[in-house]
Amino acid sequence: MFANQTSLEAEMSQAEIMELILELLADDAGRPVEELREELRVGGETLPVDSLLAAEVLARVQERVGVELPATAETARALRSVETFAGVVHELVLEAAAKRGISA
Repeated sequence: MFANQTSLEAEMSQAEIMELILELLADDAGRPVEELREELRVGGETLPVDSLLAAEVLARVQERVGVELPATAETARALRSVETFAGVVHELVLEAAAKRGISA
């Protein structure tokens, strides 16, 4: 991770993290991000994502944002919803930033 990447990632909003998740899901699924965004808008916050794809996206989000989500039942539930997943990641980013003394 680059020295100033930590502070940049700490400034990511929940909406930006959600957009990152959508982009990664779209990329991995070979679908346009607009299509996934529309599916999310029409169908509610839950996107059907198989567990392998969810694990791949989880790993990429953790790497990109610089936080690690604990392997818990709560994390597994969060992966069912893009919005909830983004919220959990954002909370971890804020906590990590606070520990490093970076304001988000």
